[in-house]
Amino acid sequence: MLAKIFTTVKYTLVSINLLFLITGIIVLSVGSSVQSAYNEYHVFLSERFFSLPAFCIATGIIIFLISFAGFYGAFKENYYVIMGFVGAMILMFIFQLSACIAGYVLRGNTIALVQKKLIETMDLYGEKSFEVTKLWDEVQTDFTCCGVLNSSDWLTPLNTVATQGVPISCCDHVYGTITTFNCSIATAYKTGCSEVFGNWVESHATTIGLSGVFLVLMQALIVAGGLWLANISRQEREFP
Repeated sequence: MLAKIFTTVKYTLVSINLLFLITGIIVLSVGSSVQSAYNEYHVFLSERFFSLPAFCIATGIIIFLISFAGFYGAFKENYYVIMGFVGAMILMFIFQLSACIAGYVLRGNTIALVQKKLIETMDLYGEKSFEVTKLWDEVQTDFTCCGVLNSSDWLTPLNTVATQGVPISCCDHVYGTITTFNCSIATAYKTGCSEVFGNWVESHATTIGLSGVFLVLMQALIVAGGLWLANISRQEREFP
């Protein structure tokens, strides 16, 4: 009876570990995709935003390596390897849970952090920094927004209080049109970039948070199965 139970737990742990390996690959993919998306707008993002996807990438790689120990321990029915695997999973569980908490705390401060970085870079728009200028134009065009809170934020940095002029990327225009084009507060997008761009950044942070929660639940299941298997393995060692 004990041998039958042991076999059931053994192959159950192998199956769960395979699923865990797949989730590790998913988490690695999520971290890589978010990292890639954030890199495009790195000037406007605090370094804190890059720590989460980097953690996901590292976690995915570690899970991939730990999974092999889990497979080996389950197949070989080795008590010490299984306990080592369980110990590693407990540490991963703690780290991942901490990352989930940090992710949701960061998610709550996303718009404020983005707003701060946007304000800091407005004075660099124009001839002072081509990279910042290009990125501002891309953000305002892609997210159909203007300024930080609204288009009037540009008047002081650009010294256009008298003319009410704002960057052309603040206005809807047809590419290829040959004409004189002016963009002012009257014709600019009404939504500030800190809101729409901040929501985009927040949605990616939420994706990482949800992936972390799913992984934590999977880790709890695997740890429970590993402890059960290790206990039965120890009983067979003591009472052959």
